[in-house]
Amino acid sequence: MSLILLATDLMMITLRLFRKSRLPAVFLLALTMLSTLAVAAPSTQTGNSASDGTDADDKPATSNSANDKNSEAQATYQPVDAFELPEVEVVSTTPVGATGLSRKKISGNVQTAEDEEINRHEALSLADFMNRRMQSVNISDTQNNPYQPDITYRGFNASPLVGTPIGISAYQDGVRVNEAFGDTINWDLIPQIAIASMEMMPGSNPLFGLNTLGGALSLRTKSGNSHPGFNAQALGGSYGREGYQAEYGGSSGNFDWYLAGNVFRDNGWRPFSATSVNQGFGKIGWENNKTDLDLSFTFADNNMNGVGSTPQEMLQQNWSAIYTSPDVSQNTLFFVTMKGSHRLTDKLLLSGNTYDRNSNLYTLNSNTNNDCLANMPLNNIPLNSSTTCNTATQPEGIGAFQASRANQNGTGVNIQLTSDYKIDKHENQLVLGGGYNYSKTHYTVGSQDAYFNTANYEVPSDSLTTNVNITGQNAYSSLFATDTFSVFDWMHVNSSVNWTQAQVRTFDSLNSPSDTANYLGNNVHFQRLNPSAGITFNPFDALKLDTPMQDFTNYFNYNEGFRAPTTVELSCASPSAPCSLPNSFVSDPPTLKPVVSHTMEAGMRGKFSQALKWNFALYQTINSNDILFLNETSSGQGYFANVGTTKRQGLELGLNGLALDSLNWYISYGFVDATYQSSAVLSNGLTLSNGNPATDNVNPGNHIPSIPQNTFKFGSEYEFFKNFFFGGDLQHVSSQYARGDDANLYSQIPDYTIVNLNSRYMLTKNVELFAMGRNIFDVHYASLGQMSNNLFNNNNPSQFQGPGAPATGYAGVRIHW
Repeated sequence: MSLILLATDLMMITLRLFRKSRLPAVFLLALTMLSTLAVAAPSTQTGNSASDGTDADDKPATSNSANDKNSEAQATYQPVDAFELPEVEVVSTTPVGATGLSRKKISGNVQTAEDEEINRHEALSLADFMNRRMQSVNISDTQNNPYQPDITYRGFNASPLVGTPIGISAYQDGVRVNEAFGDTINWDLIPQIAIASMEMMPGSNPLFGLNTLGGALSLRTKSGNSHPGFNAQALGGSYGREGYQAEYGGSSGNFDWYLAGNVFRDNGWRPFSATSVNQGFGKIGWENNKTDLDLSFTFADNNMNGVGSTPQEMLQQNWSAIYTSPDVSQNTLFFVTMKGSHRLTDKLLLSGNTYDRNSNLYTLNSNTNNDCLANMPLNNIPLNSSTTCNTATQPEGIGAFQASRANQNGTGVNIQLTSDYKIDKHENQLVLGGGYNYSKTHYTVGSQDAYFNTANYEVPSDSLTTNVNITGQNAYSSLFATDTFSVFDWMHVNSSVNWTQAQVRTFDSLNSPSDTANYLGNNVHFQRLNPSAGITFNPFDALKLDTPMQDFTNYFNYNEGFRAPTTVELSCASPSAPCSLPNSFVSDPPTLKPVVSHTMEAGMRGKFSQALKWNFALYQTINSNDILFLNETSSGQGYFANVGTTKRQGLELGLNGLALDSLNWYISYGFVDATYQSSAVLSNGLTLSNGNPATDNVNPGNHIPSIPQNTFKFGSEYEFFKNFFFGGDLQHVSSQYARGDDANLYSQIPDYTIVNLNSRYMLTKNVELFAMGRNIFDVHYASLGQMSNNLFNNNNPSQFQGPGAPATGYAGVRIHW
């Protein structure tokens, strides 16, 4: 009881100081929480922690008694697929591989986490967990929906929004899940409950293929062998949130099975922002001492409403205010994967996968009608009536709907051969492989005029007109080789090469090929050979020095990657035929070159004990032929073009450990300096009085918007008394420029600090109660800014902001056996 009172006193002191000075309280709160937990008595109940570039061995047991039972069942389990071990001891060097390398041979700050760590954070989704735990990761809440954030990692984007330049690749069980159209990543289609482990690979690793400019996210799902038993949970809380999850895994003889489901409902804390998510996952497997086969199925049927950013002057009056609505996303997914591994010899492993992935993505966006606004003074327009805005030719609504639908089907096969044969008594791992992946997309865009009611909700005033009706085909072929050779026990060198060819074809169903002015068809090829080389070494082992430092590793790596232009970019790439963002396509010759990234990284990692592990990394990535949207002032529109180079450089520092037997803790700092290195004239999102868009003259050294330079994260969990765990985490994000402010002319979005708390109590060995608080200090913060014009303020320029959710609380119960 005295410990609880002490913790309460310290938290109250911190709260008072936090209200007086926000930035110092970031570090004070971290110290407060750590000090509070440090004075507590040690206990034997613990939980696993994630790894920030340090070894994943010697992990503590979890408090979940079901996992204790699982560990006993797995004591003699030796799978062909090394990643089906209950604890990941190796890091995969390719998306497909069923084996990998020990961390001392990895020349990069690879961040790994297992399901226990994700669960301990009570993370709603993978994006939520990455934002709170991973170094150099940050969220921009573009849609104000928990399942639709933009993620940035080292200044590169992973977003569900078409038209966003994607610089991160994502894999589920070795299958690339970037969407075929636009390379986007839909976080709602990834079943977080079924994820066994994840790896964030840094840099332009060529082995992870297209879009790996800044990093790659590799996810591996659970199986009946790795996660036997039954678990279920139900939670409820603020703004009508309800969540129900269940999973069951088991095995019999050579067969194993795993089933999982997630149902999520939320009314949203802002008007018209309800969300419904339904996810399912199943896997059946067969395995003997040489062969492992797994057939899995992923299903999703989601209906998500987001209301996006709002002018800051409206947010100052009402934090939950909306600008326009509705903004709807309806996503469905049917995804089947067959993966397998077979040991040809003790040192030779053949592995691969084949899949079929079908998704249907529908969006409906409410917008203002700039064509209408350019022809009528706003003070003459009754916004909340059906009165139209009259132009010289026809009446138009002051609002406008844009609807799009992408029906996508992707299939492919990927295979690799891994050899662990030694070379002249030196350890060596050679991997050869390749793949062919094909996708077909039917994409349509329609628009219709609308007007606003008194709640800023748009109502259509005419029928939907189809503007775009295209079919796209993507074919990606790749061959790769990678070799890691141990020169000495303390020095390891790696070299890799990947050849990738991308074929992008587009067929126009709306216009005939003879209509050269409007036909959108094209057929283009891109190919490149991307290299990588790295070295790791332990100078203490080389000099045979006896020091308290364990597993000390220094490393250096250079690698290259590339991404092919998307259909959106290829269909709007000529200054003689400009278009409007994001989905107005025009006919033009595709003149874009692929974006090529060049990354260098150097770093160190090690540990003094299980209580204190550390990592440090420096990196620099330079993109050549970067694709940006340029403004064409004569027409008021624009086009995509290769404009030169951009640079992202920074550092990562992490500390973490397991202290006092049951104190899991981590502290991390990330610095990202993302700048333009070429001059350009870019559209800034604002509209001039004549109806033409305003421009920014970007110069070398200007900071790329929506990328905060500094992120600081802290978290911990401790067992205060038997079976009761209490913890929390903190994220501090520095100021950032708003999207559209590429010339850095306007004020930045302010920095912010968010604190979350979690607690859980094992009522019995099979029943656990849990509760969580999000943004417990009820901080009003914005994670996103966008320059635009405010229709409801005489169309004056404004900084639109994506407001963060207020203080919320949730509680629930888990059962497991």
